[in-house]
Amino acid sequence: MAIPFFHSYIDKIKATKKLAREKNVPVWHIPLANSIGMLILTSLYMSVYTWIAIVDIEKNFDYPPFWWGAFTYIANWSPLIYLSVLCFTMLDKVLTVFILFQAALTKSIFNGIQKADHKIWRKTGKDSYIANKIWWVQQKWMGIDKKNRQRIMVVGFIVFMLWYVSRLLT
Repeated sequence: MAIPFFHSYIDKIKATKKLAREKNVPVWHIPLANSIGMLILTSLYMSVYTWIAIVDIEKNFDYPPFWWGAFTYIANWSPLIYLSVLCFTMLDKVLTVFILFQAALTKSIFNGIQKADHKIWRKTGKDSYIANKIWWVQQKWMGIDKKNRQRIMVVGFIVFMLWYVSRLLT
């Protein structure tokens, strides 16, 4: 029974990869990471509320039952328990939602660039001005050595985190 479940589960995940190709989502890993992150966040919230309920129940005990220690020990593992249950039951559905969301977002951005290019073309006569600038920036970025691109991304991330921390502290 367990083996067919895992085979069908893997087939469902592969079906979402196929859906991503059909919906022109260029990188399937981004919706996958987003959906796993959403499930992790959901499992953490569920665990926090479970722990709150356990504390409230424990306050009502005059004497805790003999099984209460084992129950609270298992409750300490509730984030992993909830995450595994959610992943094995809902990952493909959440992943499908994120693929559809990313496909709609990509399409709306593409349409916005097209509309802006069309307005610029009507005013100035320059054809595909924004699209050409995006292409130019992309070519310059890809022309940089891979190691230097990684360094730039790490420095950018550090600068962003410093900016974000400074906003939190002020």
